[in-house]
Amino acid sequence: MELLLQQLKRIFHHRSFWIFATLSCLATLHLYFVWRTSDKIPSLIDALGWLSIGFLLWKRKYSLKFRGSIAASVIGLVLILWMVLRHILGQYYLSKIDVLYGCFPVITCIGLLLITSGFRRLITYKNELLIAALISLPYASLYHLLKPVINLDAQLLNFMLHYLGFQTTRQGAVVSLANGSVEVMASCSSVGPILTMLPFLVVLLSIYPTSKAQTIFIYISSITSIVLINCIRLSLLAILLNRGDIDSFNYWHTGGGAGIFSNIIVFLIGGISYKVLNNSYESKIEILAVKNKV
Repeated sequence: MELLLQQLKRIFHHRSFWIFATLSCLATLHLYFVWRTSDKIPSLIDALGWLSIGFLLWKRKYSLKFRGSIAASVIGLVLILWMVLRHILGQYYLSKIDVLYGCFPVITCIGLLLITSGFRRLITYKNELLIAALISLPYASLYHLLKPVINLDAQLLNFMLHYLGFQTTRQGAVVSLANGSVEVMASCSSVGPILTMLPFLVVLLSIYPTSKAQTIFIYISSITSIVLINCIRLSLLAILLNRGDIDSFNYWHTGGGAGIFSNIIVFLIGGISYKVLNNSYESKIEILAVKNKV
């Protein structure tokens, strides 16, 4: 019992414990108010975003210290308390008029990092801040920013169906066949998978250091893979709808078939990332071996 108490005292006295405890409270508060104010379960992007931030900070747990100056610590504490109060009041009336209400993740993360690192070292946490900014943007804004991707989905869908032998016409995001039309909605486009995979890629590339060229290649190849696989899924849905096979359409649209395509995207992006990162690791080993021989 005494040994357990001593271990608990060490944990409570460790500075990183209070950092992760604060981060956990902020994440829980944000997810709770997303559920309360929007009357829906927090999305996968919200949960993955906070888990990714926590994981990235966990990698630095031995270097996390309260290095911020008094001014940085005061500003960071004010930012955290300010956003917490806004969220508490926001469920009653501020959520309808407060523009900064949705920026809770990024502002509180900046506040926490100011307390732990100060102004000068804040830039070293760019990956954490990028993920926080990603989950801070409302879905309407995200889909609006990525609207060209929806149009690209519709164009690729029309192109693929045309070369499969179907007579198609396209007007914006609506692709019409002989016996029906398919509208590429935001929820069925490539935007959702792209936003879901972005935190995963940010975490992955922060774990395994890569060159800028490799980082750009992984991002471009991942987005391209998502768009192409989703286009294949949309083509299948359009063909089934054209045939009048509603049961199969529902299976591939909202049933287990949709999960199959999601798994294909995850495995494909994981394979591409593994191949690039593994080649980078092997090339570094070869360079070190050559240097040692010399």
